[in-house]
Amino acid sequence: MNASPGKTSTKSILTLGVLIGATAMLTACNGGRDQSNIELMQDMMDQRALKSQKFDDRRNKPSAMTPPANTVPRGYTPYAYAGDPIKAEAELKNPNAGADAAQLAKVLVRGHDRFDIYCSPCHGLTGKGDGTVAQYMPLKPPPLISDKVKAFKDGRIFHIITDGQGVMNNYATQIHSESDRWAIVNYVRKLQQGN
Repeated sequence: MNASPGKTSTKSILTLGVLIGATAMLTACNGGRDQSNIELMQDMMDQRALKSQKFDDRRNKPSAMTPPANTVPRGYTPYAYAGDPIKAEAELKNPNAGADAAQLAKVLVRGHDRFDIYCSPCHGLTGKGDGTVAQYMPLKPPPLISDKVKAFKDGRIFHIITDGQGVMNNYATQIHSESDRWAIVNYVRKLQQGN
């Protein structure tokens, strides 16, 4: 049984109208090329919430609130020897000191890698203080192969990497892993043996 010609054309026109309407609705939400979409509900886009870097006129302060005193971020352990290199040198012990040759070889490979990334731009690839950026520094970095640094205990070198010293900032924020910092200490000792 065939449908009558009048009903078919009406159904086709209705289907075509729905398709055109749906296409128009979908394209109406697009602001065009290289433009943001048109927001149908402005409250979702323009909230009263403060952006973290924006100034809060209501409080006359930056919007990022200062955390309460003595709070510590989750997963963070404060460095116990901050600002105390003498105590750090006396109490910090190198965990790789008693390692066998195979373990020490792995530590030295890791230390070499981390040293090249974080230390060599200032201290140079061989620890002589002649890194690629050292020539532009008004105060040159000390050579790590000097007798002064050789006399430091491992804990002191670890402390300098972790807490900084003089114009050198701390590198604990870049070298998060304590084991990587100890690996650098061991690699510095290897550089010192070569000189």
